[in-house]
Amino acid sequence: MTARFVFWWVLLLLIQQAQRLLLTALAIAREPASPRTLAQTLFTGVRADLITAGFGMVAALAVSVLAGSLVLLARRLAGRELHPARTYARALTLTSIALTVAFVVVLTVDMGYYRYSGQRLDFVFFEYIGDMLDATGGPATETQAGRQTAAEAGEVGKWIAPLAGYLALEIGFIAAWVIVFRRWLRRWLAAAQSSAPRLTVVTLALVVAAGAWGLHPNGPETVQAAAVSQSTYYALAQNPLWYSGQALQDRMTTHALVPPAVLAAMPEARATKLAQAMLAPGATFPEPRYPFVHPAQRGGRALARRPNVLLLFVEALDRRHLRRTVAGVRVTPFLDGLFEDSVAFEGFHSNGAQTFHGLFSTLCSALPRHGVAATKARYANDYLCLPSLLQRAGYRTEMVIGQNRDRNHSRFGLFMARNGLDELIDETAFPASAPRLGLGLTDGALVDRLLTQVRALRAANRPYFLAALTMGTHHPFAVPDTHPDVRALRAQPDRYLTALRYSDLELERLFTTLQREGLLRDTVVLVLGDHGRHESPDDALAQRAAGHFMSPLALWVDPSLRPPGYRARAVPGLASQVDLAPTILGLAGLAPRLSPFVGRDLSCALATDCLPDRVVYVSDVYDNLVGMADRQGFWFYVLDSHAVEHTDLDLKAASTRRPAADPAVAEQVEHILALYVSSTIVIERNRLWSWKEFGPRL
Repeated sequence: MTARFVFWWVLLLLIQQAQRLLLTALAIAREPASPRTLAQTLFTGVRADLITAGFGMVAALAVSVLAGSLVLLARRLAGRELHPARTYARALTLTSIALTVAFVVVLTVDMGYYRYSGQRLDFVFFEYIGDMLDATGGPATETQAGRQTAAEAGEVGKWIAPLAGYLALEIGFIAAWVIVFRRWLRRWLAAAQSSAPRLTVVTLALVVAAGAWGLHPNGPETVQAAAVSQSTYYALAQNPLWYSGQALQDRMTTHALVPPAVLAAMPEARATKLAQAMLAPGATFPEPRYPFVHPAQRGGRALARRPNVLLLFVEALDRRHLRRTVAGVRVTPFLDGLFEDSVAFEGFHSNGAQTFHGLFSTLCSALPRHGVAATKARYANDYLCLPSLLQRAGYRTEMVIGQNRDRNHSRFGLFMARNGLDELIDETAFPASAPRLGLGLTDGALVDRLLTQVRALRAANRPYFLAALTMGTHHPFAVPDTHPDVRALRAQPDRYLTALRYSDLELERLFTTLQREGLLRDTVVLVLGDHGRHESPDDALAQRAAGHFMSPLALWVDPSLRPPGYRARAVPGLASQVDLAPTILGLAGLAPRLSPFVGRDLSCALATDCLPDRVVYVSDVYDNLVGMADRQGFWFYVLDSHAVEHTDLDLKAASTRRPAADPAVAEQVEHILALYVSSTIVIERNRLWSWKEFGPRL
């Protein structure tokens, strides 16, 4: 029994490794990697495959014990001779064969899908299969999915050779293992079990358990926190059975997060129509299945040359704390000066109250999912995001963060690997000596790495997109006391100010160093908060909630790129994070012909005050409310009490509270619920974008 278990356990590992080696060869042909990256990818892949092999065999053992026990019970009742050892061994063999066949099928499909799309099995794949199975009223080939499948299946020359090569590789691995096991290992295991049966079983159990736990004290989830910065190889290091299992679970558990009472008040069809009119007035929406997809707006102001883009998210940067002097200390002198030399947006807001909601809205120009961010809850969906479009236009796309890509199982690494990021540099790529405080690396360490990345990117003589997220202004506001201003502000009860002064100093070091070395030429720099400040002394719900969205935005353009009529100034009007992706693409002259973007290209603001009258959607998970900002202020619909809270844009006037049924707020309630319902449904149903449908039309 022990020998059989070992045989099938190792076989499951080897068939996964065979597929991984083949995909690694494909990845190298597409995007070369350093020996270190390859080694880390393959090691992480072994860990991932040990996890699935271990849990698979534990499941097979449990099923075989149950099946064998039922067989023995039936024999006993029939008065037949019992052979427990033989019965359990046969049950384990049959169960393991079935499990191995299932592994091979999934691995083969994953191999084909990877060759076709460059992705592992994901939500999109299972949705495609669902479309095929849901076809009614005629043969499957009458559907678009069916026609595409039939066409691709008919091109035998494209897939038969790769499939045959893959199966030959798998058969080779299996044959080699059978030979090794029969000639050497089976005898050794038999001898070990004969001389020390208990020790052999305990040792095997410990080895399998260690593999199933990912060879790491923190367990299997650490595979998704692996130190592989190149997105292609990070995705490759993941296990297709595990990855596809999560995607399938997402497919099966997809449901709208909209409460029934809200959906009754705002039906989906009406919500979609109202949201379309608010988000893209005058646009046409030709795809009912993808209600936000529309021809892109025109009238942007492209720069003379495609710019490099440096996008800096400052953790919890709140515009209410700019231009402040506390205890004789100017808190943000650098940022204040940068905003004065930039096109700054007075009425800018974050769309979400948490980091990953803000990153999603900024990078993908989509309204945030209420609750768990889409980057985690629906990372396997299709999105059209800024890095993907820049990457297709020849940009190198990178991001630097001072924490792990999968902190708190955020799935951010998987999301960015699927959405156009060439490289995500997280804490695992920093030197061991890099200083740490609070939740991760200090902003000083982050700036050091950003300087290194910009120098390398400029040396490559290729346009680049580089994003970064600071950490210093995140609670608990632990920052180094290396500057007298920081030490002076320590005496203040509000530690956010101390952290903000430190972050301002490090941003100044970044900017001045890049300018001194001439590295900001042909570059656009955008500085904003991922969200506003969380901590608020205000007890009023409306003011407290509104503070979560008070993020500023500065758009700085290198003088070599500034167009005629450029004016550094504060631009009036409302804008939000969803506007950044279309604005950056507009500046680069890369606006797509078709997109689901809910934001607007604000590049016209480089020379004129052009922001239209509009509403900005916001979602706050802390107080369980959704809302919007318009020229009259903030309006919040409280989902728990169905009440409406209102305050002014500057948060100075007393807030008011009305029941949602009050006719005085009927229009605001209708707008809020329309945006909430429609944005939630398109994400939950994966109806925001489809690369298969619209990719060729970009």
